Amino acid sequence: MNPIVLHFADGTTFFVGLALVLVAEILLSRFHTSVIRPVLTVLVLVGAILVALSATPLPIWMYAVWGIPALAGLVLGNRSESSLRSRCVAFAVLLVTTVGLCLAELPYHWTPHLVVKSDAAIYVLGDSISAGMGTKERCWPTVLAETTRLRVVNLAQPGATVKSAAMQAKSITESNTVVIVEIGGNDLLGRTDAAAFRDQLDSLVSSLRSAQHQVLIVELPLFPFQNAFGQAQRSSAAKYGAAMLPKRTFAKVLGTRNGTLDGLHLSQDGHNAMAKSIAEVIKMNPQSPLE
Repeated sequence: MNPIVLHFADGTTFFVGLALVLVAEILLSRFHTSVIRPVLTVLVLVGAILVALSATPLPIWMYAVWGIPALAGLVLGNRSESSLRSRCVAFAVLLVTTVGLCLAELPYHWTPHLVVKSDAAIYVLGDSISAGMGTKERCWPTVLAETTRLRVVNLAQPGATVKSAAMQAKSITESNTVVIVEIGGNDLLGRTDAAAFRDQLDSLVSSLRSAQHQVLIVELPLFPFQNAFGQAQRSSAAKYGAAMLPKRTFAKVLGTRNGTLDGLHLSQDGHNAMAKSIAEVIKMNPQSPLE
């Protein structure tokens, strides 16, 4: 996958954009030459565009709280008659809100951990990322089973959506298992409305948690302005206590050298990388016989 696309998909551009706006406005408050000011103004605008295009699924009010002082600093920095005090106040507020956005987003980039017993089953609900394309590749759930020595049941189906994943979930007859929900790519690329996606995912995760399953949701790398799909995943995870595999992890797999067959579907190297990423989440119970 194109590296530039990956930087947007994995959330890197969100932090780059925040830093660019902050640094450019610091310099804008100090330098007022006719040559430097337009350049710094452009850098502020570029940073703001990067933040917007990153599709980081934070609440809209957070963006507003950050955007107001960013705009104020830009305006004041371009007005020679503005006082040093007013520029300092605008920058101070921008600094605080920028730090606040970073602190709000950073937890979603940390790798979670699921503690499982050696005899626990792991079920995978997913689409062609997990089911494969019917070619020779050994899909990542198979690789995961081999590397962890756990029982992994792959229920994924090519073309699956969050709605059809509910049918996959009906095949789970046990309770207290681990369920990995790798779903939503076809909803994102297809015609599923974001509100419908939210409701269907909420119902799916609710039913899984009601059966006492541990749930790991694979966060979707998002296209620009598709924040609502990410908000739906994060909302369901928070509401029902599900863990989330950060979107940067999935994006990193897609960016693995020779990791995909067509820019999206995983090659064997991609399946191996995905299995390794999931394995890092799973921690064996200290009381497990395998320990």
